Parts: sequence; structure tokens; C-alpha cells
Amino acid sequence: MEEHRKIFKIASILLQYPEQEWIGDEQLFHEISSLSNESVGKLFMQFLDYLTTNEIETLCEIYVNTFDFSDKTTMYLTYHLFGDQKERGQAFLKLKEEFRNAGFDLLDEELPDYLPVVLEFASVAPEEHAKRMLLIHKTTIDKIAEELKLANNPYYLVMNGCVTGIVAFLEEKKAS
Repeated sequence: MEEHRKIFKIASILLQYPEQEWIGDEQLFHEISSLSNESVGKLFMQFLDYLTTNEIETLCEIYVNTFDFSDKTTMYLTYHLFGDQKERGQAFLKLKEEFRNAGFDLLDEELPDYLPVVLEFASVAPEEHAKRMLLIHKTTIDKIAEELKLANNPYYLVMNGCVTGIVAFLEEKKAS
């Protein structure tokens, strides 16, 4: 798997609701350790250390407070632009079209602007579609990362790694 695909896949997993099953997954540890981007690997390992040194109840509480109860760090990316206004629905339609154009249909319960879904898409989509999707959301992803940094939130480690991976991927594409 190409490096950027691995980074986006791992970030997608790390940004999901904490579950003991994947936190202790040796394969996830192996995937993070095998990243050639050392700065991203270090950030993800620090986050994995945070996960494995805290109780699952604490992890779940921090996750919910970070992503479900804060408008500044919600992972529903179009919410940062439109809130609950009708323009958000129009943005959903355009994003679903982006997924379809790349050959992917979302399940009915998946929202096309949910960051883990966007990252999962970027990990499997053809490069031009992955690049386009990430460019659509890059400013919002940067904004979430900055808010997490200001709050000294442990999820900043994942978001910083994600942003670093996105920048490297987009620069790599410019050079080719």
C-alpha cells in the first residue's frame, strides 16, 4: 500500500469511536511502525500510547466531548461551513457525486462529510479523486487540527499526522 494510503487509513481508524478491539490490535501497531514518514509515525505512536495508557471509559468520554459536543471540532466537515443550513444538504449531494464519480457508493447511513469516511475514501480512491476530495476539505481539516492543538487535546496527534500526510501527498502529486 502506498504511504499516503496507509496514513489516511490509519488516521480513519484512529478517529473512530474508541473500542477496545482495535486499540489493542497488533496489526494497527505494526502498520504505524512501518510508516516511512517518521514524523507521522511518531505522532500516531504517541496517540496509540495515549490510547493504551487510559481506561476505555475515559477515552470514550474525551472522544464524545471532543467530536460530538463541540462545533469547533466536529468531524462533520461541511458543518464548519454551513452549520445546519440547507446549503449543507446541497454540499452532501455534491460530495456524494464525488464518491460516485470515483466508483464508490456510500451506504445510506454514511454521511459524505464525516472525516473518517473522507479519509477512508482517500485511502482507496484513485489518486486524482483522493486529491480532489482532500482539497475540498483541507481548510476545514486544518482548522480542526488547530482547534485541537489550542485545546491541548490528544486527538491533535492524529490530526497533525493527518495534515502532514495530506500536505506530503498533495506536494507529491504536484511534482509528478
